[in-house]
Amino acid sequence: MSSLGERIRVRRKELGLTQSQLGGAELTKGFISLVEKGRANPSIDTLMLLARRLQKPIGYFLDDSSPGGSETFDADVQSARLLLKQGEWARAVEVYSAALNVAQQYHRPNEEAECCIGLASALANLRQSDLAADHAARGKELAETAGSAQVLARACFVLGQIEYDRHNLQAAREHFLRGCQVLHEHGAPDRALAGGLLVKLGHTCRDRGDHEEATRWFQEALAVLEPVQDLRRVGLADAQAGAASRENGHLEAALGHLTRAEHSFELRDCLRLLARAQNGLGILLLEQGKLDDAIGHLESGLQIKGEIGDEAGRVRILTALAQALVAKRAFAQAETALADAERLASSLQDTTEPARIQLVRARLLRESGRLPEAVAHYTQAISSLDGLGMRNELADACNELGELLIEQKRPSDAAPYLARALQELKPHRVTQSTAGEA
Repeated sequence: MSSLGERIRVRRKELGLTQSQLGGAELTKGFISLVEKGRANPSIDTLMLLARRLQKPIGYFLDDSSPGGSETFDADVQSARLLLKQGEWARAVEVYSAALNVAQQYHRPNEEAECCIGLASALANLRQSDLAADHAARGKELAETAGSAQVLARACFVLGQIEYDRHNLQAAREHFLRGCQVLHEHGAPDRALAGGLLVKLGHTCRDRGDHEEATRWFQEALAVLEPVQDLRRVGLADAQAGAASRENGHLEAALGHLTRAEHSFELRDCLRLLARAQNGLGILLLEQGKLDDAIGHLESGLQIKGEIGDEAGRVRILTALAQALVAKRAFAQAETALADAERLASSLQDTTEPARIQLVRARLLRESGRLPEAVAHYTQAISSLDGLGMRNELADACNELGELLIEQKRPSDAAPYLARALQELKPHRVTQSTAGEA
């Protein structure tokens, strides 16, 4: 039967690639030659890179058994999970789709449910919500029949996210709540999934205007996720070990590396969710006027975002933190937070957060008595928010500018802004946080 190297060589030639083209900028022609001759073993990360360029799931290169072999299938699903966690949605769709075909062909309902949910999650991130909903519903049906609590809870999570993105907040809440209930009833230990469901519940209830319930869910999320902070060093070390380890061409070893890598990503996911819970609770406390508590939660979330290297999340929390500092009249600290947020948003080429930053800066200028500058920044923020379709922030900005102009004895200038604020505040408005979901 063909070896790993032979499979790589045959597939490369099928695609008409040279060894240099397959290696690209990351791998030398000589290394590819050694791999194809069986004289070098690629790491699992390298093998995933080669599989992607050769347009095949990783299991194709790892096993001589039939496509329906359980180890090959497991390797493909593990690879798809990692792609999902790494944000490679399109590749995750490809690998999950291939695995789903195998599961259906060999009549494996449990595996089919797993693939349906993973595929739905990837499609949802690609904004293909209708197709994602179909796969998620199918996965939920299969999971309910099989009695698989873990997969059922994941199906609820994906269905809830789809409804959340569609702004169907009541339906989203029901899905997220059902997922929490399933995990609780079966004692499932997946901390990342449980925390994710609770955080999503918190955001959904906050967006519905039920701040008391949102606070409860965020607090429960913190209780679930906070212990993970002690494991972050283990997670980072595990990820480094997985990347550095060399493969010996055996499928069992490949699965071991994939599993350890997935665990590392789960730890990272828990920390990211913990930061989101801290941010969500901080914003709720800010709205309740509990400024010191709000700042404490936001600073904690900001620290976690820095530890895991989530720069986009840091931008959003910095914006929220600046707003809390403005409310506390700590203007110098607020200015520092805004400057940091602007710098990060610029480096990330963020298209939405600069508009929020501009709005908070206008508030800072207004509260510090620099009224002409505040008017100019409000005007610029309104233009940006309008262009981005950010209706809730637009309504707030228009209302605040209208009030400021009234204070300056300019009622005719204020009228159009106050009218626009009322227009945006009509019923069925979907509430969004000033700081977004970090």
